[in-house]
Amino acid sequence: MQRILTGICTGVAWLLLLLYAPFWLFWLTVGLLTLLILHEYGNMLLVKGGEPPLRPALLAFGLLPVLAAGQASHTLMVGALVIALTGLLLLTVFRYGSLERPLFFLFSAAFGIFYLGLLMAHLPLLINLENGRHWLIIVSLITVSADSGAYYVGTHLGRHKLCPALSPGKTVEGLLGGVATALLVVGLAVMVFFPAINLLQALLFTFILSLLSVAGDLAESLLKRGAGVKDSGTLLPGHGGILDRIDSLLLAAPLLYYLLLTGDMF
Repeated sequence: MQRILTGICTGVAWLLLLLYAPFWLFWLTVGLLTLLILHEYGNMLLVKGGEPPLRPALLAFGLLPVLAAGQASHTLMVGALVIALTGLLLLTVFRYGSLERPLFFLFSAAFGIFYLGLLMAHLPLLINLENGRHWLIIVSLITVSADSGAYYVGTHLGRHKLCPALSPGKTVEGLLGGVATALLVVGLAVMVFFPAINLLQALLFTFILSLLSVAGDLAESLLKRGAGVKDSGTLLPGHGGILDRIDSLLLAAPLLYYLLLTGDMF
């Protein structure tokens, strides 16, 4: 019950934010979420890796792409990423003597800046596109429905393991059930609530993004197994950490942004 209530509350809050919040509030919320998941990542990777002193640097550098994305320019976002990675390299050079494993810190922190900071920065970019708020709702529906469909189909019909080394519970049947559920949910949502969205385009994107959302979930499982933890954090009762809830969105939303940009070019 706790898991269900937490899921409903966070889902409603996210929907209200997408529908009614001004851009500046959405941008600040994404920035706050980015700091939280960077903190969870630092706890998992850097603390357990023996490098806690420089975690504040990870938060500061990881937030730079999100701050730049507030100007609705992916060029500035990429520039901020270059500055962040350069700053991280210089910091590692000058703090080399105080680090237990300098290369581990450098590569772990650099991946965190890319995986969390850069990918989260695409959310403000996406919401600024034409029908961007509707597309963000759609990609959120894709990740939630694909995950739910995969769980229920996999539980009852799953026979063939998808990636047992990382996630023993995931099955090929569950993956197919998740994709089918996402197609059904998004198809109905577009027809009822988003008539301005091309239905065939939405279904094509749903098929692609529902597969990628599973990859996003497995990517976080890789991090957690490497760190030896069950959840990324404890902030959400019954769910774990923030990163546990948005791992699928992290990969799906940026790809959707570029799919929409590519579509506008033709």
